[in-house]
Amino acid sequence: MTPLMQRRESAPALRFLATLAKGLTAVLDTRQLVDWTLKAMRDDAGFHSSAIAFVGDHRPDLLTVVGATGLGSALHGLEIPRPQGSCWATMMAKRPLHAPDVGRRDRRVFRCTNIRSAICAPLIADGEAIGTLAAYADRADAFASDDLALLSVIAQYVANLFAIARLQSRLRSLAETDSLTGLSNRRHFLAALTRELSRARRTAAPLTVALLDLDGFKALNDTHGHLAGDHALRQIARSLRDRLRSSDVLARFGGDEFAVLLPETGPDVPAVLRHLAPISITVAPNGQRRILPVSWGAASSPADGVDSEALLRTADVRLYGMKRRRKELPVSP
Repeated sequence: MTPLMQRRESAPALRFLATLAKGLTAVLDTRQLVDWTLKAMRDDAGFHSSAIAFVGDHRPDLLTVVGATGLGSALHGLEIPRPQGSCWATMMAKRPLHAPDVGRRDRRVFRCTNIRSAICAPLIADGEAIGTLAAYADRADAFASDDLALLSVIAQYVANLFAIARLQSRLRSLAETDSLTGLSNRRHFLAALTRELSRARRTAAPLTVALLDLDGFKALNDTHGHLAGDHALRQIARSLRDRLRSSDVLARFGGDEFAVLLPETGPDVPAVLRHLAPISITVAPNGQRRILPVSWGAASSPADGVDSEALLRTADVRLYGMKRRRKELPVSP
C-alpha cells in the first residue's frame, strides 16, 4: 500500500479525532461524550448506524446500550445479558469482531430485524473492557476490513475518555450522596430544588417541599448509643424511600432531619405525607422493635413562595409547630 493510499484511508480517523479534540477539551460528561462520539461516527467516520454500550456498575452481567443512531436507534436502553450477542463476544475476547451476516439469534437479541451485518470493538481502559462500540448495516457483508480497523482506532481513543467521564460521574455522585444513608445530601437536594422551581415557573406546575424530623430519636441515641442510631437512620431512610414516588427527591438534611421534594404536587400535600408516620425500626444490637413517629412541615409553590429560601423557611416553621403540638412518643430502653 502506498503512503498516499494510507493517508487517504486514515483520513476518516483523523477527522474523527479532530472533532473530538475540538469539542472535548473541557471536563467530560458521559452523556455529552456519548452524543459527541455518535455524531462524529456518523459525520466524520461514515458510520451512519452505530451504538455504544457499557457494563453496569452494579450489574457486571449486563451490557446496556446508552446511545444509538440510525438502524441502531431501536437499541437505545436495551440490556443484553452475558454472554448473548456479538457485543458480549467482543467484550469477552477483548478484540474487534466482524459479523458479516448477523443470524436470527443475534437479531432477536438486538430486537431489530433489519440489522444484517455488524462490526464491534471493545472499549478497553486500563486493561479492562468497560463497554463496546458497534456499527451496523441493513445488508449482509456490508463492512470491509478497513471499516473494522477504523472502528478499532476510534474505540481505542475514546475508551479512556469514557473511563475518565464515568469516574467523574461517580465522584459527583459521591459528592451528592449522604455516606450513612445513601440518600441525596443537603447540597444535592438544594440543587434539585432550584432546578425544579425553575421548571415549575416555566410550566406553571405546583411543587412542594417537606422537612421531616424523627420524634424520639435523641432518646434512642442516648439509650442505645450512636451505632444503634446510625443503624436506625439507615432503616428509616429505606422506609421513607420505599413510601415515596420515584419522581420525588429524598435527602438527609442533617442529623435526624430529612427533606422531600415533591414535583407537581400542590397544597394538598398532607394527604401525601400522612402515611409516612409512624416508622417501625429494629434497634441494634438487641433486635427490639421501636416505633418512631415522624413530624413534618410542608410548603408549596407558588402558594407559600416561589424561591427555595421561602419554601424551606415555611416548611421549617410548620415542622416545629407540629412537634410542639404533639407529645413525643417515649422510646423504651
